[in-house]
Amino acid sequence: MDTRLLEKIGESSPKVFFLYNLTQAHFEYLNKAIEKIWNGTLDGFLHKPDLLLELVHPDDFPLLSTNFDLLLQGQTCSLDFRLHFPGSFDKIIHIEAYPITDEQDKVVSVAGIVEDITPREQYLAYLVEFTRKKNTALEIVAHDLRGPLAIVQSIADSLEKDHQQHVYDEISNYTRFIKQACEACVNLISDILSEEHLKSNTVNVNLERLDMVEKVRNVVETYASSNSISQAFEIRGPSKAFAMADIVKMDQIMNNLIANSIKFTRPDGKITITIQDEPTQLLIVHADNGIGIPPEDQPYLFERFTKAARAGLSGEKSVGIGLSIVKDLVEIQGGRIWFESKENEGTTFYISLSK
Repeated sequence: MDTRLLEKIGESSPKVFFLYNLTQAHFEYLNKAIEKIWNGTLDGFLHKPDLLLELVHPDDFPLLSTNFDLLLQGQTCSLDFRLHFPGSFDKIIHIEAYPITDEQDKVVSVAGIVEDITPREQYLAYLVEFTRKKNTALEIVAHDLRGPLAIVQSIADSLEKDHQQHVYDEISNYTRFIKQACEACVNLISDILSEEHLKSNTVNVNLERLDMVEKVRNVVETYASSNSISQAFEIRGPSKAFAMADIVKMDQIMNNLIANSIKFTRPDGKITITIQDEPTQLLIVHADNGIGIPPEDQPYLFERFTKAARAGLSGEKSVGIGLSIVKDLVEIQGGRIWFESKENEGTTFYISLSK
């Protein structure tokens, strides 16, 4: 077969062009681009074509075998497979193969083009990850801003009523809580939408030694001060207890847990947060005496857009991402979270953090 056209195309192309004679089991043409993709010599592959198969990822052999059978049946094949280089990364290879038949329509040769698409696939994977992180960031912001903003709205309503009645005793507390809620919102937006968060493959975590008693108390006070929230709050534990944690992410965690308890605890119910300062860890125990979680929903509680999502006691809508956010935020700080729950008795979440 005349291979001059293939030779002319393949001289300067980064893609591999080949013509393989099945009857004689040798390459009638193979260009030098094979050396860069397979990390070998052209002469070596020409003299021993089986060398090309030695680097094919074992998991992809069945795919190659199936497509080779299709080629022998006269079908054109297009597929991606991996080359495995021990001690290095895998390459992703794309091949277009075309059967060539004789006068009796028997496939006697195979021609084709081979291309290393690893950079393209890596870029596509980056785009997928970037999009996922962007969507996650927007979900978190949309979800976690509701709590602080609802508190601000509630306090603003209280402030308006007090002003109408010329009562100004609580103004300093109102303004303090509004300021804290606004700072929490700003910090959340800055943290989630930071350039580092969107660019890196991991979420940026700023661990510092935090007094968890003070952190929990500040978050709880904001909710307890709201006239629209009637559940009782109690904080138990030592006067101070420290752990290594990210201050912004701890705000998100506590806000999500408290907001979740409020949704599923009756107005005369109680939310108790106990801080246990143990030798090697700090344990936050967040308990409510609400309606609990049905046993059939418990395995799915931490899933994103979980099917365990349900409306609150006052009809509050549930997106189903709050507790998945909590789990992610706990774990990226090196912590662990689990829960216990009984229907009509309440739910207890446990968060373990390193000291």
